Amino acid sequence: MNIVFVINEHYPFGMAATMRIKLFSEFLVEKNHEVNVVVSNQDNGINKRVGKHNNVSYSTILSDKFPGFVLYILYPFLAFYHLISSKNNKNKNVLIIYGGINLFNLQFILFGKLIGYKIILDIVEDRIYSTEKMPFSTKFHLWISEIILPYLGWLINGVVVISTRLMKKYNLLFKKIDVVHIPGSAANLDFSYKRDINIGKMIKITYAGSYGHKDGVEYLIDAFCEISKNNTDVLLVLLGGTKRAISIVSRYSKSPITFSFTGPSSIPSALKDKVLLNDNTNIELVSYLPDDEYWQKLSESDILCMTRIDTSFANSGFPFKLGEYLATGRPVIATEVSDVTFYLTDKQDFVMAKPSDTESLISALEYLVKHPDKRSEIG
Repeated sequence: MNIVFVINEHYPFGMAATMRIKLFSEFLVEKNHEVNVVVSNQDNGINKRVGKHNNVSYSTILSDKFPGFVLYILYPFLAFYHLISSKNNKNKNVLIIYGGINLFNLQFILFGKLIGYKIILDIVEDRIYSTEKMPFSTKFHLWISEIILPYLGWLINGVVVISTRLMKKYNLLFKKIDVVHIPGSAANLDFSYKRDINIGKMIKITYAGSYGHKDGVEYLIDAFCEISKNNTDVLLVLLGGTKRAISIVSRYSKSPITFSFTGPSSIPSALKDKVLLNDNTNIELVSYLPDDEYWQKLSESDILCMTRIDTSFANSGFPFKLGEYLATGRPVIATEVSDVTFYLTDKQDFVMAKPSDTESLISALEYLVKHPDKRSEIG
């Protein structure tokens, strides 16, 4: 088959959504399918606009540097061009739309259907429930998409979802279309990343991922501040999203906690006198890392934390980072959201905490900090 992914994420290097697309596309290449990734736009300073990574070709339609009106005028023509140029007339052609339908990728769906592509949606969240701040134009796109979605079943050949809640929603929407549940996935890590359980040394507690409202990182920092009062040998490592992470930790400028920063983001003046680069650091913030360094950082951790809060938005998806954490073999603390307890058993596969509950996170952290044997068993 000839498979084309259409995404609005960075590629091939980016955050969790990028990793899901990479894992899918590279797996399909291993199965001898031809795969191309079409990126709506990317301007993160890391990825090239056009290239090939692990035998997957990718190209970018436009850059964020283009004015909005240019984007709207050129986008339909460029969408059609990418579909035509990516089509293989000697093979079956499949178009996978990542992240649900919006007014931009709807053009890909319409053009793709017109020239013979089978259309599959890969749905990983329900953004209509998002409580994040977003511009009016984005909200408008979301509401329009939600209104027209029930009428687009004739365009769709299949749907992939990441959670049981999304499974129920799309089974009701598209009763004559196959809806397949594929939860979070992770790379098959080389055992060279693994290391022994840390006993008698600094205990590294790590969070990796985004820093939105749904992620509950504030609760983790509050819990860490509390346990660090009686445990001087703990370090909290926050990976990725440095700007958002800095805005969160800035709220702790009057606390005794000290920080270190690794990355391009500037340090707020309120925190400058609290930044240390020595053994007294309490919280380490690390910006984007290449894949190998990222996996190494996770595998060097003693405890990995997923702290999503209990909202409709959080529960409609499934935390990508949880699969990545479990792949390292390190002990994991995770809040009881989405389908987590469907796959994992508390105190056996992970340590469970209540969402949006600092005291519950404190108990979970103390349980693993004070019991290295449990860290070994659960990891």
